[in-house]
Amino acid sequence: MRLFRSPNAWQNWFLNFQRSFLILLAPWLVSVLAQGAGRLYLLTTYAPPGTYAALPQDINRTLAVGLLFDMKVAAIAFSAPLLAALVLAARPAAHARWLRCLPGLGAVLATLFAASTVVSVYYFATFSRSIDLFVFGLMDDDTQAILTTLWHGYPVLRTLALLAALLGATFWLVRRWGAHVLRARLARRALAPSALRLALIIALTVLACRGSLGTFPLNKDDTGISSLRLLNDITPNGISAFFWALSERDNDKRFTPVTNAEGEALYQRFLGRPGHGLQPFMATTGANPEARARPPHVVLQIMESMGHHMNQFDRPGRDLLGALRPHWRQDWRFDRFLSEGNGTIDSLSRLLVRSPVLATSQSSAATATFASNAFAPFLARGYRVVFVTSGAATWRNLGRFATHLGAQEFADQLTLRQRYPEAQPGAWGVPDEYMFRYIADRLARADRDGEPLFVIALSTTHHPPFLVPEGGLRGGLDLIDIERLPYYANWTGLADAFDTLRYANDQLGRFLTGLKASAQGGRTIVAVTGDHNILGVDYARDSDAVLARAVPFYLYVPPGYRGQSTYDPSRPGSHKDILPTLYHLSLPDTPYFRSGCDLLAARPDPQWCFGFNNPRLLITRDGAYQHDRPGRIQPWAGPTGLALAPEQAASPAQAAEQARLGAYGPLLQWQINYQVQHQVALRADRP
Repeated sequence: MRLFRSPNAWQNWFLNFQRSFLILLAPWLVSVLAQGAGRLYLLTTYAPPGTYAALPQDINRTLAVGLLFDMKVAAIAFSAPLLAALVLAARPAAHARWLRCLPGLGAVLATLFAASTVVSVYYFATFSRSIDLFVFGLMDDDTQAILTTLWHGYPVLRTLALLAALLGATFWLVRRWGAHVLRARLARRALAPSALRLALIIALTVLACRGSLGTFPLNKDDTGISSLRLLNDITPNGISAFFWALSERDNDKRFTPVTNAEGEALYQRFLGRPGHGLQPFMATTGANPEARARPPHVVLQIMESMGHHMNQFDRPGRDLLGALRPHWRQDWRFDRFLSEGNGTIDSLSRLLVRSPVLATSQSSAATATFASNAFAPFLARGYRVVFVTSGAATWRNLGRFATHLGAQEFADQLTLRQRYPEAQPGAWGVPDEYMFRYIADRLARADRDGEPLFVIALSTTHHPPFLVPEGGLRGGLDLIDIERLPYYANWTGLADAFDTLRYANDQLGRFLTGLKASAQGGRTIVAVTGDHNILGVDYARDSDAVLARAVPFYLYVPPGYRGQSTYDPSRPGSHKDILPTLYHLSLPDTPYFRSGCDLLAARPDPQWCFGFNNPRLLITRDGAYQHDRPGRIQPWAGPTGLALAPEQAASPAQAAEQARLGAYGPLLQWQINYQVQHQVALRADRP
């Protein structure tokens, strides 16, 4: 206590510190309440009817643990000004100036917490989950497009006004409360009681910053509260979820060293046999006389947000398919089919290089050589690879990445605007119709030149804020029955979403109609899938686990290239199976990287034929397995469709299959790390 010349100085220091602590309690409490209000809003808005009656203990625990998270992050934020008060309390003049700053500082901090709650609520409303890695789209995606989406999709001005009002109200409250604290006569106490009170304040602050009396501070593991995912998702506040995403972001772009022993163990689990390096992934297509004599053009069209679900609402009087209808009904289509990723770049990374590392195109491995390069088999057979998107080449570094992988041409919205001056850009790119026109023109030119093309294309129009391009149909769809469904209960722009879906489907259908009628139609294979299901839909029921991740896989295969193909629409699959299927249809006797199966094989390989959505869901002929429910299966509710029957205990054979398939995700992670780690060897083997 030598810092204080007398007991009176000590008492003055402690009284000053006490006053700062008491004043800061007001904005801290506002911060906690603001975060709790957001959680209550999400609970009352998005929880299925009857949730409290069915899961009262889970809801009470969600609110209690959520309150601890709110207290924790607020305590951490307010501990900085509290520490400053601890230092400045010994200097009366400095402390007086500090007290004048506290109302403004406290109000700003409380408003920032309220703003984080608004962001968290909007994020959940859009993606049906708490803040995660995708939030970094504000930095990694097209920022202008993101801001346009926010402006059209959310009440931005009202939100800003509300936050401004909260700032003013909190400032007024803290000033009033601070004046009351300063007027109050705090008792002077002897050294020992004062030291005990100081220790108590510090202990309470530290405890609040930990959020727990246990061995470990409150953390992400404490959000596993209920079988209802909604309750787990809304337990953390936006600040906690953001920092977890931030810590995962670096890991998401990081490739870690792996060992051969780890790979051998995973091969043993998944394939039931040992393997070394990447050899178990290597396969070769069979003989294909038709494709050898006249190599077909191949088009892989990835449609933005083309989920299985919304297209099922097409019916007489509600035309959602437009020109796509005859093709959708006549050609081959797999409906028990999953997107592998849950975002556009996630699915693209997996399709292009079989990488579960989300942003591979922006990572340290963006210039690596990949044995899993999707373009390599086509390039080896003399194909010209063309990547076309109605969006921007700069999005996620996609243009450079695709070019590095071997795409000889990359056409984006700038290319399309130069070629078609009437193409007016929207939030994410030019309308999809210009992308389809470009593909049709490019196929016609390649056919005249006798050059086989592999075209991979990415659409953008059916993306929030769901702006229908000029000339597209708007309104006129009877959506009353759809609006009543719990899936869309909290949507405000449902009509716009169905309008852009109708537009995208119709443009795809027009492209297919024109292609089939053209000279090159008889030698062009077209595959269509969605990058992911539309986001923000409330799939709360267990029976909708597959519906939530389902995208269609459509195939137009001219009769001359069908060969021995066996079409069975009940076969389950996912994105991993698209390229193997296309390789077998178009490339004779060609090596390729196999991490999926040929869905048109007479006898599909049972080891590779299943549907996979990272990280939670697997589907087989028997039904669906969820990652966090070992030994349990949800059988299909019928011979067709995506509905699932109630969960039940898996049979011994099903439990063994679930355990085997559980190694697939870790095996994918291992192989991409192995590839990045062994670049010298891969470059030596490069075709």
